Amino acid sequence: MEIEIPHGRETSTLELPDEQVAGVCHPQPMTAAADPDGQLRTSIEASFRACDLAAKAGATARACIAVTDRTRSTPNRLIVPILVDQLNRLGVADGHITIISAGGMHAPDDPRQLTSNVGADMMGRVELVTNEPDNDAVMVGMGTTDLGTPVEVHRSFADADIRLGVSNVMPCMLAGWSGSGKIVMPGIASRRAIYHNHSLFVEPLLELECGSLMGVIPPENPVRADIEDFATISGIDLVVNTVLNSERHLVDVFCGDHIEAHRAAREHMLPFVEVSLPQAVDVLIAGVGDPALEVSLFQGGSRVCGGVDRYLRPGGTLILANACTEGIYEGFEHEEFREWMRQMPTPREIGQLVSEGKLGGEKGCVLFSFAWLLHRLECRIVVVTDGMTAEELDEVHLEHESGLQRAADKALGSYPPDASVGVMPYAGLVLPRL
Repeated sequence: MEIEIPHGRETSTLELPDEQVAGVCHPQPMTAAADPDGQLRTSIEASFRACDLAAKAGATARACIAVTDRTRSTPNRLIVPILVDQLNRLGVADGHITIISAGGMHAPDDPRQLTSNVGADMMGRVELVTNEPDNDAVMVGMGTTDLGTPVEVHRSFADADIRLGVSNVMPCMLAGWSGSGKIVMPGIASRRAIYHNHSLFVEPLLELECGSLMGVIPPENPVRADIEDFATISGIDLVVNTVLNSERHLVDVFCGDHIEAHRAAREHMLPFVEVSLPQAVDVLIAGVGDPALEVSLFQGGSRVCGGVDRYLRPGGTLILANACTEGIYEGFEHEEFREWMRQMPTPREIGQLVSEGKLGGEKGCVLFSFAWLLHRLECRIVVVTDGMTAEELDEVHLEHESGLQRAADKALGSYPPDASVGVMPYAGLVLPRL
């Protein structure tokens, strides 16, 4: 059996023995929009009217557009010019418009990445800023969520009369599903706020006895519920949520109220991204499936490890194809994350460390996914990458291979001849179900 698996911006062909393959899980094909620009423009124009943004606009009004950063494939360069044009038509001048790259705790996009993200035309036309989670001078307190998270957001957003967000919806190991309110929390929030929100994963995961909250929505998912409360308090007027297929082409767009637009996008995607294997397997081979998510071990690993724990037998092997283009972590504190990965506490210890404020929640939830596989299931994790060395991976309890076929052959060779193997070429884009 030959199987194509995306790896960075390339594709690897994997050969596996037919009789050992328990299943190959692909997302269902989603037809790309015939006219993406037209579809975006029509939906955005309609949502501007429905949300009555004209009532907030005018010559003195200021607007802020929060957009995803380099770790997401959201087609911001198509969407942002449409939003800016719409604001202009309502009387909001270019000089009163700010775009904020909503990277949360990620290290900020550099000028080249910003240009690639929003388009060269925007660079000199409107103000561009990036989130600064540790700069109290640019953070504005707007209240507190019901679960106690301080609503502290970047001043460019808090001080705007019109507040817009652009994001992409897909399964997420912490918030259940990405998109909508996540553009505000963690996108443009302070470290304090992010740490408090992300720490909410501890109790439900220990109760559910699993490695992530992938696919779980409120009321069962307190992290997502808190994100939505945070976004509502922040005063976000409108979100543009995109749905992309596995080729990262626009399929559909859902605009408007951040909760309604999120649920609509999720319902649209669900039948296309739910996948299942008929059984747990000895070897699971997974591609992240999106070059943007392969920015680091942290990002790509969390997308995969958070969904496949239900499919690996105890003592099994996960083979992860992840380019790790920025190494172990694309955030501000990659060395701190590396040190926690070296220590690799148990899941329960991670929960305690996060609860005591000794480990940041945004690192803790990803560490938890790795620890669940390594400690609870006693699995091996083999990373196929050129972005990290064998030495770097070995010190964080993972293994390295430079080729996918070699990794698969070695893994299967370590089990009896009847060992089973499952394949998820786009594991970072799907929602695994039992």
